[in-house]
Amino acid sequence: MGSPEPLGAVKHFTWKELSALNKRENAHVAHNGKVYDVSSFVSSHPGGVDQIMLGAGHDITHLFNVYHQPQTMKVLEKYYVGELIDNEMPVYAEDKTQFYPVLKKRVKEHFKSLNIDPKIDYRMFSLYLFFLFFWVSSWYGMLRYHDSWLGVACSFALGWCSCFVLFNFGHDLSHFAITHKPWIWKVGGFITVVMGGFSMYCWTYQHTYGHHNYTNVNGVDPDTKTNDIDFWRIKHKQNWIKRYRLQYIYMPMLYCFLAIKMKMQDFSDILSLQKGTIRMNPPSTFQLIKFYVAKFLHFSLVLFIPMMIMPLKTLILYHFIYELVYGFITALITVVNHVNTDLAEIQPDETNDKKWAEYQVLTTKDYATDSLLCTLLTGALNHQVAHHLFPDVLQSYYPIITPIVRDTCKEFGIQYNCETSFLTVVKEHLIFLFKMGQEPAATQYNKEQ
Repeated sequence: MGSPEPLGAVKHFTWKELSALNKRENAHVAHNGKVYDVSSFVSSHPGGVDQIMLGAGHDITHLFNVYHQPQTMKVLEKYYVGELIDNEMPVYAEDKTQFYPVLKKRVKEHFKSLNIDPKIDYRMFSLYLFFLFFWVSSWYGMLRYHDSWLGVACSFALGWCSCFVLFNFGHDLSHFAITHKPWIWKVGGFITVVMGGFSMYCWTYQHTYGHHNYTNVNGVDPDTKTNDIDFWRIKHKQNWIKRYRLQYIYMPMLYCFLAIKMKMQDFSDILSLQKGTIRMNPPSTFQLIKFYVAKFLHFSLVLFIPMMIMPLKTLILYHFIYELVYGFITALITVVNHVNTDLAEIQPDETNDKKWAEYQVLTTKDYATDSLLCTLLTGALNHQVAHHLFPDVLQSYYPIITPIVRDTCKEFGIQYNCETSFLTVVKEHLIFLFKMGQEPAATQYNKEQ
């Protein structure tokens, strides 16, 4: 840790030194520039060991603020050991306007007035069971009727239903929003991997830690990270090449391969312990075993068992249909919220001028928030602003939260982005791809000189 600190002096940590303190016996976290040794608290953490270890060796400022009430800070302060002197990731400005504290207080009071526990909704639990049953039925139907057009329909339904297992059950689990019981998050996460194929361990780092903390921050948000030359151009600082002119046409086709990409990428991520820009902590032996067992069971269900029942040509056709439907719907419903017109985009060195909660609103777009059908079919991702501000709340309650978010944004003068329908938000997404695919004026000017 460098030279010893003078007796009584405040200990200083670099982010690299903090990153090495990510085991149960030495777990340290940073919050607002202060470092805390929580190793003695790991086993008694109410949210479970896995959840606190997710942030070990990291700056947990925004995760902590989102998932805990302000008074919980008093518990964390007991473990203070020093100061963080530099940062691995961008740091946001302090919210002196109190937008987020005011919003959280209003939502909490509203739930209390309705006598609602935001993690409990038995109607939602019934919907989870329906989608899980629908997945099993579609899978069985694909095998049972593989020699008829009904098998084709079932393979299509399997892809469609896999999306909704992910959007509903898996997404809520990745944010620990289903009940207050860590064992349910573990069992449910295992089931999600078996049916959906995506590693919940890798996904939690990419989505919960990475995307939700650094939404649309250029080069940092793992969901929208791009290279200078990439498949698409969605950042103004990216270099431009001719093929981008057609990205609004070819990218929706490439969306079909998202599920395949993510399933296979999990293996390299778990070995490299890197999820895009986000550093992952080494999984425990049990987590590693669970990763490979769940992956094996998933590929057994969608490939190995069908291989023993249907001809190879039929297997290839059905699996192709299943994966393309799965990938296309998953990609389309997730990209329209953040890769769209009117949304903010900043560089990592500009975040210290931005407030985290305000920036979540400015980088996110809602749509069709009055449509119950749209809410059901998208896993409430049409209420994406409410989800980004309250990810620990069960998705069925977002329609209750959204009006409070909208009114509070208006009160604080923050631009709230919303389209009237799903088709409109898709149209705006394609318009964004078209505009970003055109040759920048500066590039044209340089060519003419």
